[in-house]
Amino acid sequence: MPIYIKESDVVEFLDMPSCIQALRDAFAEEAKGQANIVPRTRWPFGSVRLNVMGGGERASKRFAVKAYGGGPFHVLYYTEDKGLLAIIEANALGAIRTGAASAVATEKMAKAGAGKVGLIGAGKQARIQVSALKAVGMLNELAVAARDRAKLEAFCAQLGKELAVPVRAAASAEEAAAGADIVITATGSAEPVLRQAWLAPAAHVNAMGANAANRREVDADCVLKASLVVTDHIEQAKAEAAEFIDLVKGGRFDWASVKPLHQIVTGPRVARDGTTHTLFKSLGVGLEDVAAAAIVYDRAMASGRFKPL
Repeated sequence: MPIYIKESDVVEFLDMPSCIQALRDAFAEEAKGQANIVPRTRWPFGSVRLNVMGGGERASKRFAVKAYGGGPFHVLYYTEDKGLLAIIEANALGAIRTGAASAVATEKMAKAGAGKVGLIGAGKQARIQVSALKAVGMLNELAVAARDRAKLEAFCAQLGKELAVPVRAAASAEEAAAGADIVITATGSAEPVLRQAWLAPAAHVNAMGANAANRREVDADCVLKASLVVTDHIEQAKAEAAEFIDLVKGGRFDWASVKPLHQIVTGPRVARDGTTHTLFKSLGVGLEDVAAAAIVYDRAMASGRFKPL
């Protein structure tokens, strides 16, 4: 019989460093053909949409399905031989593993010694994104831009205390990006909030806030002029990465130019010539949920606090 794991338990059990390592391992398994991703599918039901995605690892014989609509996210976590192991409330799980995925990409794609970060957005995921960079030693100073100035000032003050690095409120997205080694967009905007012309030479961009075909955070040149473009799953990107879809439809870009994250994770650090930027388009995939759920489930069982339903 399965156990039920609440959101508060997920926050207790799922720390960022462990999640980052779990994602490194999961994408390495995918690179060997030992893990699978089932791309997200979205079905409209009146005013809400049902979203379903999944993934699995052959070595552990575990797999997961995540479903969410107008309310909380849930992961159904299974094992091949024992059936349903757990039902996990997954809002926090999804946020943490999304930050971890960006860290896994950045440590391979950003230039050596990168630590000056520009952040566009001041929401929950923005906070987790920079926390993930801190966990891999790639955050020394931070500039943040957001539309709500009062919210931005409070966000920067709190984040500076939490991360123990200098954090300042930028006057604009352009100012936040200026001179940054790493630029993060965490907005969900329908129109680009970052332009390639603002990037420093050899910058790395994590575009992670928009995962739908009607939302785009970076302009066309951020894609077209990048020396390397990576996403966590190409088939899912064909349905959700608006920045790529627009350019492919216009005949200006080709899917063969996009590399899957598992290829980057298992290779050496990307060689940088100091003149061009790199781009990671984060969508969030089911394999990341499997890896994060494994940590949560195993630690829940080890605690001895959970009884089968």
